[in-house]
Amino acid sequence: MDRVAADSYVYAKASGIYSRSFIGKRVSGLFQAKRVRDLWSLLFEDEVPLVPEGLLALYLERRAEERGVNDFISLLSAYDKPDLLSRTLLSFYDYNNLKAAASAVSVGAEEPPFMVDIKQFSILDRKQWPDIQAMTKNSPLAWFDRVPELEEQVVWETRLDHEYYTAVWNAFLSLSTKDRASTETIIQEEIILQNIVWAMRLTSYYHMDPEQIIPMLACINEKEPTREKLCGPALYVLTRSFDTHTDWDGWKYSWLLNPHEEGFPWELDPRWAQLEGDKFLYRTAMTSFHQNPFTVGVLVSFLKIKQLEDQMIRIAAEGLRLGANETELNEYVGDIFHA
Repeated sequence: MDRVAADSYVYAKASGIYSRSFIGKRVSGLFQAKRVRDLWSLLFEDEVPLVPEGLLALYLERRAEERGVNDFISLLSAYDKPDLLSRTLLSFYDYNNLKAAASAVSVGAEEPPFMVDIKQFSILDRKQWPDIQAMTKNSPLAWFDRVPELEEQVVWETRLDHEYYTAVWNAFLSLSTKDRASTETIIQEEIILQNIVWAMRLTSYYHMDPEQIIPMLACINEKEPTREKLCGPALYVLTRSFDTHTDWDGWKYSWLLNPHEEGFPWELDPRWAQLEGDKFLYRTAMTSFHQNPFTVGVLVSFLKIKQLEDQMIRIAAEGLRLGANETELNEYVGDIFHA
C-alpha cells in the first residue's frame, strides 16, 4: 500500500479504535466495575477465566497491554516501509522485556517472565531466555549480555532508558518536515519530562551526585541548542533543594511538583512528578491525534493513547484488587477524564 493510501487507511482505522478506547471521559466506565470479573467482561468478549481475583487482575492487565500493542502493529503493518520513529517507539516494549528477562534470571525463575510480543518488529530473541546474551545478540542491545550485578542494576537499566530515548530522538530527526511538525511536541516533551523524573529519582532514591546523573540523561551528548532544550530542565533540577518548595519558584515545570501546604514540611516526590508528566503527555496525545491526520503524528499519538488506556485499566484492576472505591480511583486519575 502506498503512503497516501496507507495514511488514509491508518487514520480511519485508528479513529475507530480510538472511539472505543477507555480514555478521556470514557475512563470513568472502568471504575464503575465492582469486581475484576466485571472489568474483564467490559473489556473482552470471551468467558472470564476461572482463577482467583488477584491472578485474574494480572491476566487482564497483560491481555489489555497485548491488545493495544497488536492494534498498533496492525496500523504500522499497513505501510510498505513503516517510519523509523514508530518502529523505535514500539521498541519500548523490547527494552522493558529485557529488564523483565534479566530480573527473572536474577531471582532464579524457572519459567520465562511475561514479555510483550512485538512480532516482526522485535530486536530481541525472546525464545532464548534465560540466555541473556543470546537474547540480545546482533541487536543494538548486545552490550547487555548478562544479568547485571546488584550494584550495577540501576546504571544498566538507566543506560537502557538513555539509549531508548536517544534512539527516539534520532528517529524523530529522520522524519520529513511535515511528520516532524506533527510529532515534535510530544516527542520533545516526553524526553524532557523523563530526564526531569530521572534526575529526581536518582537524587531522591539513590543519592547520586549530579556528576553521576548528568551522563545518564537522554540526549546529553547532543549539540547545542538541542542539549539545552532536552536536558536543561533536568540540569536545573540538580541545582535545587529537594526539601524547600520556594527554591523552585518560577521554574517552567513547577506544575510537576507535589503540593506544598504553608507551615508544614515539604519534600519533593518523584512519583507525583511522574504521574503529572504522564497526564500532560496523554492530554497532548489526545489533542494531537485529530489535529495531524495523514501524518506519522497519528501513529505516535495513537501509541501514547493506548498506553494511557493500559495505565487506566491497570489502575482499575489494582484498585478493585486492593478494595479502592470508585470515588478514590476517580480522584487519583483526576483531570485525565476531561482531556
